[in-house]
Amino acid sequence: MKRLALLALLLVAAALLAAGCGGEDAGDEGAGADTTEVSGTVELSGWASSPEETRLLRQVITDFEAQYPNIKVQYNPISGDYPAAMLAKFSARRPPDVFYVDSNVIPDWIQQGVLEPLDGYIEDGDFDTGAFFPSLLDAFKGPDGQQYGLPKDWSPLGIFTNDQLLQDAGVEPPSTWDELRSAAEQLEGKVPGGKPLCLSPDWARLLAFVYQNGGSFLNDDKTEATINSPEAKEAVEFYVGLVQDGLAAPPDQLGAGWCGEALGKGVAAIVVEGNWLVPFMESTFPDVAYTISPLVRGEEDGNLAFTVSYSIGADSKNKEAAWVLLSYLTGPEGMATWTSLGLALPSREDVEPAEGREPFIEAADASRAWQFAPGFANVITVAGNELTAVFEGNQSVDEMLQKIEEEANDALS
Repeated sequence: MKRLALLALLLVAAALLAAGCGGEDAGDEGAGADTTEVSGTVELSGWASSPEETRLLRQVITDFEAQYPNIKVQYNPISGDYPAAMLAKFSARRPPDVFYVDSNVIPDWIQQGVLEPLDGYIEDGDFDTGAFFPSLLDAFKGPDGQQYGLPKDWSPLGIFTNDQLLQDAGVEPPSTWDELRSAAEQLEGKVPGGKPLCLSPDWARLLAFVYQNGGSFLNDDKTEATINSPEAKEAVEFYVGLVQDGLAAPPDQLGAGWCGEALGKGVAAIVVEGNWLVPFMESTFPDVAYTISPLVRGEEDGNLAFTVSYSIGADSKNKEAAWVLLSYLTGPEGMATWTSLGLALPSREDVEPAEGREPFIEAADASRAWQFAPGFANVITVAGNELTAVFEGNQSVDEMLQKIEEEANDALS
């Protein structure tokens, strides 16, 4: 009988242990433990944009391992189709422990339950999230209000102007919609082999103008499309009108792969891009002088925030160590190293950006994450195709907005 009783106690203990190691609350257990005692191997993954970014991230990892010698980081970047590769890993229940998540992808991954909520770790570890720009932090919250990632960096849009072309035409960098059109008119015929402006048929540029005009793509709770509105139509007509009036052209008509290249080649005097253009210009067109200015203003301030989080997989095998790494990467020390060369902008107010990036940082309060609703990938593809058709003169703005609205509401329903 004593042996049976002992066996029963052991079974109960085993059951309690299993309950503590699995289930929804597993990730929160031990989150407040002394991080110096946490050990194990953590797999870190993301995409590699450039050799310099990879070198910088490896430096951050080296610094981390020096402070936390009991934790080893295996950095395994993914090349090719990152979302597809990650979905395969989620399906196999073998995701990396810490990984990148784009703000436009996270609504789907939250809905699919493949990300670990971080609130318990944040609270137990006394990790202060108050230094993050609020719009960036909110981009990685779920409909349940929980935090599923912390922003590793970001960029809004700005105006880049070719110094020589503007100087020759006696034009100042524009700061409003009216000034943008006026500058383009003054530059007309003065950009050899090109146009005053390079504008892409891309909602990741145009939507900022929609926001500036009081419009939106979706309502606040993302239950209804609002893109087919007078405010949105006016913004689209302004943007597309620059192309229709011969003041702007898409990059393929300027012999460039994208508008950043058009600026470097001198076939566009003004482009709308983000911080990612800076390292490209430095490496590809180091002799071209240019100026970064805030995005031109419409009826109100408005901009897009392109941001990526560090997140933890719901099926991570070492969540405690994963959190220690994630909190270092998004903390002031790790982020300062990561953004030191200006390849990315800090998502924290207490980390100084690289020199000359003030026009971007000033846009933080007015920026909205490039993000929609779960299951919206096809909607954005359709929206891009329709915008291209308008650029090419194959359909009207009214027709485009109607089609996009219908596609969006179908996805939402």
